[in-house]
Amino acid sequence: MSSAEKRLSERLSVIESTLMDRLLLAESSLEHARNTIFDLKSDLSDIKTELAEVCAEKRKSDIISELRSKEFNLLFHGLPTLSSDETPEQSEDAVRSFLTTSLRFPESDHAKISFANVHRLPKHTSTLQSCSTSYSQLPAIVVKFVKMKDRNMISKLAARARQFKKNITKHLPRSMQEQRKSLLRKASKLFASGKRLDGK
Repeated sequence: MSSAEKRLSERLSVIESTLMDRLLLAESSLEHARNTIFDLKSDLSDIKTELAEVCAEKRKSDIISELRSKEFNLLFHGLPTLSSDETPEQSEDAVRSFLTTSLRFPESDHAKISFANVHRLPKHTSTLQSCSTSYSQLPAIVVKFVKMKDRNMISKLAARARQFKKNITKHLPRSMQEQRKSLLRKASKLFASGKRLDGK
């Protein structure tokens, strides 16, 4: 082998060695990048899971708080509006009149019941709160009772109220009302098809 060929061979060996070193470095960098991406995806998945848990806990806490704030409330559905700009006083008169005239609630007991607040819901909200299309077109009236025993006593008149195509229901949070309305629609379809709720 001539000196020129020897020098050329040495240069090729150096180039080959350099290329191998760079290839190994590139492979190492690529593997590192892959591991980094995998770790980032894993971290992102953990963050999403934690965030979902935090949001679920927040929603649960909000629903519990809303339930507590409405536990003294009842909704009166189907009572006609007295005017387009009905006042809280007129709404209360409509409720008290319904209790005594339609539901035959004794006036002696009726006079002892105190309301902390009475107002009529906006129409779109009332539609959601209602549980039967026969009276869902009328905005419901919210009644907040001072005493829980009075609220429970009036709540027991719901069955009698339905005889007049009216209703008395609990004032549930919006999310629970949406679920309730969906379940009632499904139950209505099952009854219409002759099926029982237990699937038999």
